[in-house]
Amino acid sequence: MASLSPVTRMLPLLAGCVLSGACATTRYTQSRIDTLPPHVEGRAGSRAAVEIEGLKLHIEALDRTPENHTIQHLALRIEFDPRELGYTFDPGQVLLRTPDGREWRARGGRYLPVYRGAAFDLDFDVAVEPGPPGVELVLGGLARGTKRLEPVSFGLSRQRGTSIDRMYWLEAIAVVALTPVAAASGGY
Repeated sequence: MASLSPVTRMLPLLAGCVLSGACATTRYTQSRIDTLPPHVEGRAGSRAAVEIEGLKLHIEALDRTPENHTIQHLALRIEFDPRELGYTFDPGQVLLRTPDGREWRARGGRYLPVYRGAAFDLDFDVAVEPGPPGVELVLGGLARGTKRLEPVSFGLSRQRGTSIDRMYWLEAIAVVALTPVAAASGGY
């Protein structure tokens, strides 16, 4: 059997490293909170964190979808972290309002106690298209004891992004690390 030159033996390794140097990515769209009212502390984003009258909460988008696919409905999750007991929430009082004045209510219909880690999924039978902000999320249905809290409005939009699905460079490191083992056993 003829002996292969060192360059020929290294070609599979080089090809593997070159091909593995990239990452597989997916373009997507996802809803996000863009603007907070002036009296609300927190940060905007696809996982917004705000505090309303002592009640900390996170609003997370659940409607990430590949860029060229249409979502059938807007989906958000609100997770609560109250400083003290006594808060309640009725998801049915949360509104989504478009710039032309149309409104959609989330499913719900009664006040439920809010405790640390309590989460409510909100579904609206409307799709928000990518573009500038203009849709308003009106967070109503919050109460502390028998006192209802004033509804709070957030600017909502749909943004584009890129996610890394697979990091091929890790595989390249494995190939380089295992090459001496393969060479010692006569594999190359």
